[in-house]
Amino acid sequence: MQQERKRRIQACYPCYTRKQKCNRQYPCNHCSRRRRAEGCIYSGGTAPGREARVQKLPQGASHSKTVPTRYEHEHGSNGSSSSRHSALAKSFGYFEDSNSNTMALLRNLELPDEDETELIDPSSRSIWGTIQHEVGRMPDRQIVDFLVQYFVSELNCSCRRRRTHIVDQIYGRSLEDIRDTCCDIGENLAKACNMLDGKGSLFRVQHLLFAALKLSCEGGTASFWEGVASASRAAQKAGIHREATDCRRSPPLLQENGAQELEKEVRRRTFCSLYALDSHLARQLDRIPFLPDNSVVEILPRLRLIADIGDSPSNIDGSAPNIFTERLMEVQLALFCRSLNLKQNSKYDPTESEHRYERLCAEYLPSIHAAFAIDKPDMTWDEALPKLPMQRQLFYISIFDSVCWNFRPLLLLKPNDVASLPPYKRVLLQSQKLRLGLAALKELEAVTALHLMFGGSYTRFGAIIFNTFEAAVLLLCLCTHADFPFDQGDENTDILGMKVKLSRKRAMQVAELAINRLQMLAEFSDMAASGARVATQLFARAFWVKQPANPNPDSRAVSDTPSLWAPLDSGTMESIDDDIQEQWQSLGQKDFVLTPEMFLSMVQQNTSSPNGQEAPIDIPLLWGNFGL
Repeated sequence: MQQERKRRIQACYPCYTRKQKCNRQYPCNHCSRRRRAEGCIYSGGTAPGREARVQKLPQGASHSKTVPTRYEHEHGSNGSSSSRHSALAKSFGYFEDSNSNTMALLRNLELPDEDETELIDPSSRSIWGTIQHEVGRMPDRQIVDFLVQYFVSELNCSCRRRRTHIVDQIYGRSLEDIRDTCCDIGENLAKACNMLDGKGSLFRVQHLLFAALKLSCEGGTASFWEGVASASRAAQKAGIHREATDCRRSPPLLQENGAQELEKEVRRRTFCSLYALDSHLARQLDRIPFLPDNSVVEILPRLRLIADIGDSPSNIDGSAPNIFTERLMEVQLALFCRSLNLKQNSKYDPTESEHRYERLCAEYLPSIHAAFAIDKPDMTWDEALPKLPMQRQLFYISIFDSVCWNFRPLLLLKPNDVASLPPYKRVLLQSQKLRLGLAALKELEAVTALHLMFGGSYTRFGAIIFNTFEAAVLLLCLCTHADFPFDQGDENTDILGMKVKLSRKRAMQVAELAINRLQMLAEFSDMAASGARVATQLFARAFWVKQPANPNPDSRAVSDTPSLWAPLDSGTMESIDDDIQEQWQSLGQKDFVLTPEMFLSMVQQNTSSPNGQEAPIDIPLLWGNFGL
C-alpha cells in the first residue's frame, strides 16, 4: 500500500491560519510587516530554511558517503593533525593558516599520530555545561524577537533621562535588566568560547568590536581604544587580515553554493571598519596604530551588493553608492594620512604642513564619491539610502578633523618660535591659523547636522561628543589669539575647495552652541561633562581677549558677516524632523550681544562643589531652549 504523501506547509503558523504564503524566513515578510515577529513560529521547532541551508545535499548524495558532517570535516581524515596543529598553535603562538612559518612546514609532513585524548583539555568538558547554563539565561523568545526586529539593523544611541528610563519594559521585563543580563551572558560565553577555541573567528572579532563601540557610547574613549586593540588582536588570530587562498577550513556546502565568497566579503568589510577606527583613534589620541599601514590594501571590498540600495531608481549604474561607500572612503583617508609619515613630537614647520594640505586637496579630494562631495554633494540616492545623509556628515567630520590634525601643532608654537621664523613662513602661519579655524568651524557644523538627524536630543554617540569638544577647543584657542586674522578684507578663504568667511562673532557663537550641547549631554556622559567644564572656562577666557580697536563700539554685536547657520541642503533638511527644522532656521534670525555680565555670573559660580570637584560653569542658553 502506497504511503500517503504529506503536504508540506509553505508558511509560518500565523500566515497559514490566514491562508497566506510567506517567504519562510524568520521573521517572515508578512510577520515583519505586521510587526509581530514574536508570533512567527514554524512547526517542528526549527528555524525556517535551516534544514534546507545546512542539511540539503546534492542530488544522489547521502550524509554517510558523499558529504561529511561538520564534525567529520573538522576532525575526520585529518583530525589528529588538526588537533595537533591547534595544540602547537596554542603552545607556540603560531598563526595556523600561515604559508610561511614553521607550522606551515609541519602541516606538509607526515608525522606519527598522537593520542588525541592527550590533546584535549579536561576542563573543556565542563565548559559545555557553562555554555548551556548561559544560553538558558537568555531572555524569553518574544523579548529577543522584539530586540532583533527593532534594534539589530538600526543604530540606537538615544537615551532617556534617568527618572524615566527605568520604567521602560519589554513584555514586563525592564530594559535595564535585559541589557545587564545580555551583557553578562555575552561576556561569559566569550570567555568559554575563547577557552574552547583560542583562534576564534569573524564572529569573535565582531563581538569585540561591538563591545568597544558600547564602551565608546558610555563615554570611555580610553576603553574604546583598548577595545579596538582587542578586536585587532582577535582579527589577526582569526586570520581575517589575510585573503583566504584555500577552502581547507570551510564546510563543503559553503564552497558549493557561493556563500563562502559572501563570508569573505564580510571579513573584508569588518577588517576595513576596524582599520578605519584604529587609524582615526591614532590620529585623534596621538597613539601608534595597532594595525600596520598597508595591511588593508590587499583585502579591500570586492563585491557590490545592490540589495543595499533597496527601492532605488531603475537606472542603476556603477556610480551609485552603497551602504559601505562611506567606510571605504574612510579607509582611503586613513591610508592617505598614514602615507604622510608625520613624525610624532616633531617641530612644526609651516612649509611641510602646507605641502601635506596641498597633497590632500590634489590627491585625495578627487577620489571622493560624488554623493560625499565637500561642496555640492550629489543627493540623487538619499531617498533610496536613508542612512546616506548621516554617513555624509560622518565623513565630513572625519575629513575636516584630518585638516585640524595637520594644522593643530601650530597652536603649540611659542612667541620665540614664531619670531625666529622667516617672514614668508610667518605669513604662511597666519593663513594656516585661519584655515585651522575654518576646518574646526565646518567640523562643528557637521556634528550639529548629525546631532539634528538623531533628533537633536539626548544621545551617547561618541562621535558627536568627542568631535564637539575637539573642534570647540580648537576654535576657542584661536579666539584667544589677539592677532588672529578675523574679518581680514572681504574675500573668503578657501578650505577644501569651499569659500568661507570667518568672523569672531561667528566663531564664538558656534563655540557657545557646542558648549550648550556638551552641557545637555553631560547628564549621561562623563566625557561630555568634563569636556563642557573645560570648554566653558576656555570660552570665558576667549571672551576677555582684547581685540583691535574698533571705531564703532556696537559693531561687535551687529555684523555684516553671513548668518551663523547657513541653510542646509535639501537632502539634509529632509532627514531632520519638522520641529527641528524650525529650530535650525530660527538660529540664524537671532542676534544676541555677548555682555560681560553673563560671564561675571559664570565666574562667580565657578566654585568648588561639596565633593571636592570643580563645578561646571553654566552658560545660559542664549539661543533659547532648543535642546541642541
